[in-house]
Amino acid sequence: MEEGTPGAAIDVALFRLRRIWARPLRARKAAEPQRPVQMSNVMVVHAVHKLSLDVPEVTVGAVAEQLDVDPSTASRLVNDAIAAGLVEREESSVDARRARLVLTGAGGRVLEAVVRYRRAYLDGLMAEWDQADREAFARLLTRFAEAAIACPADLTGLDRVIAEALSPRPGG
Repeated sequence: MEEGTPGAAIDVALFRLRRIWARPLRARKAAEPQRPVQMSNVMVVHAVHKLSLDVPEVTVGAVAEQLDVDPSTASRLVNDAIAAGLVEREESSVDARRARLVLTGAGGRVLEAVVRYRRAYLDGLMAEWDQADREAFARLLTRFAEAAIACPADLTGLDRVIAEALSPRPGG
């Protein structure tokens, strides 16, 4: 492995950040009080909101694609968000056999509160940075995210290198 390269440093940093951001999504211990809104609900609310900016009608299938989960998982997550009063199903104006998903007033308020909280947290992390560093970081991270979206990792290639790593080596 090539240590000391920018790619290696980014890989380590992204792995650490993923663990930090995913922490609220892990199951809570039985002794801990439950949040009034689960993080999976917030993920659905965010997906429904983002999709509603881009498509005329948001469906469970679109939420599945946005969250990168199986349709059955998306269906369960959407049902949970509906039960929490954050999303509701309405009759589709395009196809009577389908339902469209929309945010409720409570869903919109939760989305605004979560975004406000996250942004305040990020601003706090960079409080000691000068404005030029903040702007450069935002520009470069946005550029990096756009590149990752435009050219996603080839998971079949990853599967192949893992299989090769696990295969017995001659004489080893």
